[in-house]
Amino acid sequence: MRKLSLFLAVLFVAVFSLAAFASDEYWNDEIYGSIEKTVKANAPSFPDVNFVVTSEKYSALVSDMEEEYFVSDGKEGHLRKTQKVKDYTKAIQTAINDANAAGGGKVIVPAEKEATRENPTVYYTGAIELKSNVNLHLEEGTELRFVRNISNKYYPMVLTSFEGNDTYNYAAPIHAFHAKNIALTGKGTLNPQADLFNWQGWKNGVNGFEKQSKVVDVLVKEWSDKACPVERRLLTDGVTPLPDKIPTMAINWDNIEEVTYIDTPKDVTPLRSLLRPCTVEPYACENILLEGVRIINSPMWEVHPLRCRNVWVRGLEIDSHGHNNDGVNPESTHYVLIEDCSFNTGDDCIAIKSGKNRDGYNRGKVGGESCGEIIIRNCVFADGHGGVTCGSECTGGISNVFAHDNHFDSLELQQVLRFKTNSYRGGLIENIYFKDNTVAKCSNALMYGETQYTLGSAQDKEGDLGPYTPQLKGVYMSNITAGKPDDPVKAKNAILWKAYERAPMTNIKVKDVTVYGVENAVSLSNVKNFELHNVKISLLPDTAKLETYNTEAIEISGVKLSANGKEYDLAEGAKLEMPDDFDKNKEVTITGTITTKDAAFADGKGTVNAFLDRGTLEPGNKAPIITPYAAEIKSEGDGKYSFKVSVKLTDKPDYQYAYRPETEAENMNRGNHILSLVATGQPYDQNTWNYNVKCKAD
Repeated sequence: MRKLSLFLAVLFVAVFSLAAFASDEYWNDEIYGSIEKTVKANAPSFPDVNFVVTSEKYSALVSDMEEEYFVSDGKEGHLRKTQKVKDYTKAIQTAINDANAAGGGKVIVPAEKEATRENPTVYYTGAIELKSNVNLHLEEGTELRFVRNISNKYYPMVLTSFEGNDTYNYAAPIHAFHAKNIALTGKGTLNPQADLFNWQGWKNGVNGFEKQSKVVDVLVKEWSDKACPVERRLLTDGVTPLPDKIPTMAINWDNIEEVTYIDTPKDVTPLRSLLRPCTVEPYACENILLEGVRIINSPMWEVHPLRCRNVWVRGLEIDSHGHNNDGVNPESTHYVLIEDCSFNTGDDCIAIKSGKNRDGYNRGKVGGESCGEIIIRNCVFADGHGGVTCGSECTGGISNVFAHDNHFDSLELQQVLRFKTNSYRGGLIENIYFKDNTVAKCSNALMYGETQYTLGSAQDKEGDLGPYTPQLKGVYMSNITAGKPDDPVKAKNAILWKAYERAPMTNIKVKDVTVYGVENAVSLSNVKNFELHNVKISLLPDTAKLETYNTEAIEISGVKLSANGKEYDLAEGAKLEMPDDFDKNKEVTITGTITTKDAAFADGKGTVNAFLDRGTLEPGNKAPIITPYAAEIKSEGDGKYSFKVSVKLTDKPDYQYAYRPETEAENMNRGNHILSLVATGQPYDQNTWNYNVKCKAD
């Protein structure tokens, strides 16, 4: 496994100055400046008081323990092993508690004089809770090695989430709850010791371990989608008694340290957990600094600020290749600055999230808690599924993300800028700015988005049948160089976008981008207002031969629907309710005008298609029905083209309307339809308009 050093791998030095950016459509100085100012103004500071965990008071709290862990049995199972170690959990936690009680300070985990990263001073410990006004500082050469005894004794049950769904589960090795002004700093290492025999075996149920989907299916389909109250979603080790009281999800942002408790439900039998915790997880905290530490061997996501505000992440080194080993995942969190970090991960390097499915929609308030106001700069990205990713758990929405002066370099990095969601997760993703970055290598695409993401749970694979409409609009990529004439990127695609016909991506704009050596240039499916300006791409194997791509706008206007001798104007996104005497068994005619300079239309090769989009929730008929109808196109001169297409609204009368409102699936009645008009000229010139047509149900 290739190791990554931030300073060794950085091929550029980026000196940031706000004045260096000129505000235009591709950047927003005002929002960017507000994010940086807010994070820095709220950076935590601490009294100059030290609490050293090896001092006499805390050394007396160190105890002997038997660490339990598992190894291969040489076949397809596992063997239990034990070793005697010193347990520093109580010593470290007491020092944190004392610092908090004293009004704040620095809790120091010291290294021995000759300690190095390769030969560290090791402190075995269970989960540690950070508290207000405390900086936990790991000296260089230290390693917090979290014990592999998977039990609530060492990892208590806390309020958390798993992949965007709210629940009570094992505490993260480093966690905080309703704390203010907290920090984790230093050059030490966090090592939860996760591997396929400890924590990670649950992912796919390998080596004789149970598979986590047994619990995930309950969490998603039974608890979240059926609106089971969060206080009844109790996951434990199956042995430890439940506490008398548990905290609720309530947050008072005027007093973040206020916690609301309720009696633990007496009629709930907790489910034995198979869900892995993240490594660092502040929950409902504000004014957070995470600086300098290295994280390896994570059970799940490495850094997960959940429902937080004002988070500064700088100089972290994340090198962990296990399942779901995302690097930094802000979720339902606002005002985040991530800088000078290095990522070498087994999943997305940075993934921005805002809850999943019904939980994401109902978290905090109906409509969800969004995530946004995020800056990512001067970071180095090696292995990972996505470099900078939005989703896939994004039901609450994501907005105002700025990434600049970063470097991406690995054939094990699938996508550089990645977006993923679907109709079970929905969410509005908007105002994403990606500027002045460099790319040496990636494997799949520089710019990649899909709002029909199907690589998650089995539920996602059922098709476009979820209750939440995914929306992606306002993505701006500029001033990017990828590869060199003699050293190609080697990715499959430069730009790849895929969306539902009924919910196209809109306002995706790319300018001043040069890409050397990919297999395919631009691939689009259902994109509106897509623009390329001075985009130069060379295809393998002739890496040095650049071709310049520029788009021509395609405008659809004057759209009308004719039926039963009457004509109705269609306004994009609006719902047209047909009269009671409308005969659904006859074809309707849709007409309109295309205005464009696209050469394909001038050559008679441009196309306009109408898509009729329906689906059903009936067993055995889970796939949506999307019927295409090709329009007749006629040139009217001066870059204008009229089109006409006939559509039969009842060709599948037993199918329901597949469009979902942002509330529930209450309008999924037979006879309701989404009509999409897709106009395509050159392969990268595309425009899509959507119309809702409501007919009287049978």
